[in-house]
Amino acid sequence: MGNDTRDRLIALAGVVAGVLPALSGLVGLTTLTGWYPAAGVQATAAVVAAVAAVVVGLAGRRRADRATIAFAVAVVLLALAWVPLPSALWPLTTIMRVASQGLLLAFGVLVVQRSVGLTRLAGWVVAGGTVVWLLGGVVLWFGVVPDASQELLGTLLLVGPAGMLVGFLAAALLFAGPLLRPVGRGARYLWSTADVR
Repeated sequence: MGNDTRDRLIALAGVVAGVLPALSGLVGLTTLTGWYPAAGVQATAAVVAAVAAVVVGLAGRRRADRATIAFAVAVVLLALAWVPLPSALWPLTTIMRVASQGLLLAFGVLVVQRSVGLTRLAGWVVAGGTVVWLLGGVVLWFGVVPDASQELLGTLLLVGPAGMLVGFLAAALLFAGPLLRPVGRGARYLWSTADVR
């Protein structure tokens, strides 16, 4: 397998590993509508995200890329947190979710430290979205104050999923480069050969 093909497959795995958790955030935003995907759909998404993250993690390990490894482990932990556990084990799910949030934040910070331009901006978006996702659970505690209105509670329920959606979508975009390069080359070729300019 050529380097370009391998890079594209790893990039595709990174995009999948970022998009599926982002879709989980999107589902979280629809909680007020009462729509939830079936348990089988959630389990399938968790397995696919975990497998894609393992592919990305192995590639990151081979390149000794701490940022990529942090992203991969964050997705695997989040996928494991989706596994339905008995109620006695809910602290384990919480620990995996918080560890996933911390690792995604570390991924964003590492990208910011080593990058420039749009990549650095995307790193900031990952970090910012993850902070919002992390604080979403804390902010939700404000909804349990005695005089909290239903509108306030509904708004607070949306904070965490919105941060999760933004953080993981920005992370997926960071992996999309090798997938978009052929499109850019094709567009440049068409532009250079176009009669109308």
